[in-house]
Amino acid sequence: MQENNSETNTQAPASSAPAVSHKFFISRILKIIFIPIILIILVTAYFLGAPFGSFSKPKMIEITSGDSLNAIAVEIRNAGIIRSADLLKLMVTINGGQNHIKAGVYEFDRPANVWSVAYRLSHQDYGYVPVKLTFPEGINSRDILKIIDSKLPDLKNSPTYATETNFVVSKEGYLFPDTYFFPPNADVKTITDRMSAEYKRKIQKYESVILASGHTEAEIITMASILEEEVQTASDKKMVADLLWRRIKNGMMLQVDSTLGYVNGKKSADLTMDDLATDSLYNTYKNKGLPPGPISNPGLSSIEAAISPTPNDYIFFLTGDDGKTYFSKTYAEHLKFKKLYIR
Repeated sequence: MQENNSETNTQAPASSAPAVSHKFFISRILKIIFIPIILIILVTAYFLGAPFGSFSKPKMIEITSGDSLNAIAVEIRNAGIIRSADLLKLMVTINGGQNHIKAGVYEFDRPANVWSVAYRLSHQDYGYVPVKLTFPEGINSRDILKIIDSKLPDLKNSPTYATETNFVVSKEGYLFPDTYFFPPNADVKTITDRMSAEYKRKIQKYESVILASGHTEAEIITMASILEEEVQTASDKKMVADLLWRRIKNGMMLQVDSTLGYVNGKKSADLTMDDLATDSLYNTYKNKGLPPGPISNPGLSSIEAAISPTPNDYIFFLTGDDGKTYFSKTYAEHLKFKKLYIR
């Protein structure tokens, strides 16, 4: 029995030796294969994430609220700021995704790696202290210039200032009202180009319904600008839009105070009988149809109201001192509301 046990004991180590050797061999092979792969990945990631050597001058990248992550990454890569658009997209995703990207103009005045670029995009780090400009819905071109002048007073000294201000006036109605951020060295053209681009982006989704409305885009924006000045709520704007479109269709004058106010700067309560007799194409008390162009820069609710009005059979309306809109079917009723709600 002892001899049998001895034979068994001496054979056990011999049978396990090949297994140990086999596992050791596989482990060595895996290390030989994967360590170079990992090193290659790390080196590649470093190379793709590393900045370019230098910039001859600062790079300015403008991002609007409607830009896709792919478009942003490609633009930054094409500007020579980063090497890999795909890696930037990955880093932005890690930093919270596209919804965390802040619109504005970003300045890159020195080499930056893809990780720092992603962080800046996600944390509104423009590379400077931005100038914040807020343009409320219904603002006209004159008041746009006043806001710009108040925040960037030195622009008046620019030799191109007069030309640029004329451009602002010519774009009345087509400068989208919103809050924007600009670099401190932005000029009037840079600001209004951005507002114009935002308008074009916003209006794109309405192109088919404008075409179906039977009105041109210019007519829609002009009507929307009047609604913006005359009425406060979205539902009332839709009611007034139908009323005013019917007046035009029936050959009636619009008779709205806001178009005269665009000419002389007066509020409705300040208009006189002499004002109502003013010889101007913007005087809708003397001329039928829409004025020659928009009288303000309307917001989306006014644009949507002009496109898709709410059908009704009212003929007159007024906005009282309380901000509410009062509709009437007869002139007598209209006068009654005027005495009750306008001082």
